[in-house]
Amino acid sequence: MLTAFLLATATLVPPGEWVVDHSHTGHFAQPTLRRFERYEEDNDRRIAYDAYCNELDQLWAQYRKDGSTPAAFKAYEKAAAEAKRRYVYNDPYLAPVTR
Repeated sequence: MLTAFLLATATLVPPGEWVVDHSHTGHFAQPTLRRFERYEEDNDRRIAYDAYCNELDQLWAQYRKDGSTPAAFKAYEKAAAEAKRRYVYNDPYLAPVTR
């Protein structure tokens, strides 16, 4: 009991002194909110990518439903190429640089 009391009083900070918080280097245990500059663009790109992946999943499911025949695979390849073209052309970061 006496040891706990001595330890507690030894770690007290005198009035007016700066308290150093070692909980996380550089953050001082304050909540950190991060706001990225291009959140809206990144979020739109994520939504477009998810839609593209969902479309590919649906095309693959249709290919499997059609019996996985060579004709069905050609139809899948054509539809997947069109989906990729739409996805790439609508992405502003993948637009060609013209000077």
